Amino acid sequence: MPKSAANTFFQRLTRALVSPNRVLGALSARLRRAPFRIGLARPWPGIYLSYTPDRYSENSSLYVGGGGSLDPEELKAFLRRNTENNSGDLSRFFFFKLVCDQIVKEKLRGDIAELGVYKGNTAILMARLARRIGCTAYLLDTYEGFSRDDLHGMDAGKPVSFMDTSLAAVQSLVGYENVRFIRGRFPGSAEQMPNDLSFCLVHLDCDLYEPFRAALNYFYPRLVPGGFLVMHDYSSLSWNGPEKAADEFFADKPEKLVLIPDKSGTAVARKV
Repeated sequence: MPKSAANTFFQRLTRALVSPNRVLGALSARLRRAPFRIGLARPWPGIYLSYTPDRYSENSSLYVGGGGSLDPEELKAFLRRNTENNSGDLSRFFFFKLVCDQIVKEKLRGDIAELGVYKGNTAILMARLARRIGCTAYLLDTYEGFSRDDLHGMDAGKPVSFMDTSLAAVQSLVGYENVRFIRGRFPGSAEQMPNDLSFCLVHLDCDLYEPFRAALNYFYPRLVPGGFLVMHDYSSLSWNGPEKAADEFFADKPEKLVLIPDKSGTAVARKV
């Protein structure tokens, strides 16, 4: 090895030994790219590998150093009791992380709501944000699947689904701090909440047309300027209610929908 090259090599090695975080960072970056280097971007039809957003991976030290919150327990909670579906829908998890970060960055004020809690895998993210910014997360669901009263019109003939949950199970996952659990059929269940609430984040995941349309009528006027309205299943084609309800509702509104390429086709709007 030429002397100049040897000197350069040992200089780099010395810096690496002095800065072990750089070594780990470089190794992590190489491992991160490895599947794509060998052509594993698409192991089989319907499945694509994807990078974790830079701020949560190779730039995580900058993110945390700037006040960001990176807790592995959040991802574990997102997967718990729903691993088969949610393990392949990490784009949804990271989308919510980015939304939460933006709410903190912009110092948006208001409470948080989720209609359609199911097993609580996204509710845990709502609850953690509520604790972080000092507000309340209102979690609305029957906690026993669809209400039969909503299975008519375009949803007639659909089976009562999402019954494999319970209020107690969700409470054990989400916890009680900065959280209120609202049980019942929406919109009647909204009577359990103060009428003068405002929201910085609302997540609608109720699948069926009637409760989805009622939720838009209820929550949209209560969103703060810049508040996020997140609508799950908008473009999935599995449930037609969310797309129809959202298209009708936003037809005369100043906001436009932005589509997110997660598994079930989330759409998001920010209040003007």
